[in-house]
Order: sequence, then structure tokens, then C-alpha cells
Amino acid sequence: MSAPLTKNDVEDAVRRVLESHSRSPWLATEGAAGYLSSTPGTMRSWRANGEGPRYHVFHGKSVRYHVDDLDAFVRGEGRR
Repeated sequence: MSAPLTKNDVEDAVRRVLESHSRSPWLATEGAAGYLSSTPGTMRSWRANGEGPRYHVFHGKSVRYHVDDLDAFVRGEGRR
């Protein structure tokens, strides 16, 4: 069981969402990892194993995550 969320946890989460939505909704691996409070290595592992949030590959090499897909993943709706 997880520890209960504190006021600071909620404020940090809201701040991350607001900051990400004021810019492009497309995040690189590092930005997506920060958004999910994860690490870039975890994001790469999830991609390699067919797990984690939905991602898109642009021009055959640039991996990007859409904020809506990350939000869906957090809600348990957006698994690959």
C-alpha cells in the first residue's frame, strides 16, 4: 500500500501538468520520464519490452510521448 499523498505531492503533480500543457504536448523521453516521476532508463526499458505508455516515432528515429497518452497510462487506460 502506498503512503498517502501530501499537499506537496499534489502541488508538484499539478505544477508538472500545468508546465507541460503550456508547451508542446509532445515530450521526449526525458520529459516524459519527468512527467511520470520515472527515469529515462525506465521509459526505454518499457519501450523495449512493449510495456509502458503509448509512444510515437517521428522520422524513423525521434521518440515522443503525447501528454494525453501519459495521462491515460497513469489512469491505467493507455498501456501499449
